Amino acid sequence: MVTILLGGLIFAVFCIYPFWRVFARAGLPPALSLLVFLPLGGFIAPMILAFSRWPNALPPAR
Repeated sequence: MVTILLGGLIFAVFCIYPFWRVFARAGLPPALSLLVFLPLGGFIAPMILAFSRWPNALPPAR
């Protein structure tokens, strides 16, 4: 029982941390990385990154 909980905690950290960093670097609220815990959240979080306007993005090249 303890190993399952510990494994789940380690898995959660490895899922949340990369999303937290990407959201922070994109200038979006890093707490959006917690969507990974919701059903279909692993699909929703990358969609937010893909289709939102990044405040830290460089202007488009001409």
